[in-house]
Amino acid sequence: MRWTRVPSKNLALSLVVVLAGLGISELLVRAFVPVRNVGPSFTTYDPVYGKTLKKSFSTRRITPEFAMRFTTNSDGFRGPETETSSSRPVLFLGDSFTMGYGVNDGEEFPALVRKALSKGGSGRASVINAGMGDNGNGRWVRFLQAEGKQYAPSLVVLQIHANDFQDNIRERLFELGPTGELIELPVPSPTAGRMIQSFVEGVPGLANSYLVGLSRQASWPGDSGNENSDAGRPTNNSDQTLREDLLLLRLLDEVLTICEDNGWPLLAVLLDIPDERLEKLEGVLSARGVVTVVIPPKRDRPDLYYITDGHWRAAGHRFAADRILEVIGGFHIRE
Repeated sequence: MRWTRVPSKNLALSLVVVLAGLGISELLVRAFVPVRNVGPSFTTYDPVYGKTLKKSFSTRRITPEFAMRFTTNSDGFRGPETETSSSRPVLFLGDSFTMGYGVNDGEEFPALVRKALSKGGSGRASVINAGMGDNGNGRWVRFLQAEGKQYAPSLVVLQIHANDFQDNIRERLFELGPTGELIELPVPSPTAGRMIQSFVEGVPGLANSYLVGLSRQASWPGDSGNENSDAGRPTNNSDQTLREDLLLLRLLDEVLTICEDNGWPLLAVLLDIPDERLEKLEGVLSARGVVTVVIPPKRDRPDLYYITDGHWRAAGHRFAADRILEVIGGFHIRE
């Protein structure tokens, strides 16, 4: 009987040693290693868009510079439940700046616009924040085609960031054909990163481990670890730059056409876009009658941004909301 007990004791001892080692490693990482983000992923795989924000989801995200409370409604949008009985909504489309990465619920600029429009009005203004981190403009096309008429927005606010140029190539929702036509591509199957995400989030408390956060930012494949990356990825190849420019402008043209055909007014918020690309974008938008709001980059207004993370602080969201509200009065948003 002894030969069966000794391995069991050794196995138990080994398990204790492993758990103790993991516990010590967790404490050391918490104390000495800056982990970009700690907490479960905001997104989940979607066969139409590639990914979407989780529905009816709430979590606390921790980073070296801030901790934030993040909540979505039953439609998978950040903010309160969509008020289908109210006036036609203002629809916000963008990346993690629109989603409000870095600030608590209610501090993101679409929520601030909602609050301002509701003051002194006849009821609560309807705003839909369809922003999501780490995606390009192809998602806008699919969203407006699939769900735009359901919401019939009185205004569509497009937030464009410098990294959209690279994200459109990377996420592969659309590509350009030989004559410049827009070709819709199938959404690939879930990545290995998504499978790891499902496992980790299936173990209670594991997603909030600093060790898991460190492992995710260092080595996990797929898109589950960089869902809020908004640092522009540098492009040195001129052919690649041209390809990025052409695809973004073609996707933007499709978005503008969808909105124009349905009578949905547009406002564009431009953020951290290099001068040559900014000039080109402003020219295209102006030619189509789209009002633009340009938010100063970090080099000009560092007080609006976190030092390392690069997203807006609460002050940045207040600034963006104020700039939008300065021009939003010219749109009929309560019809």
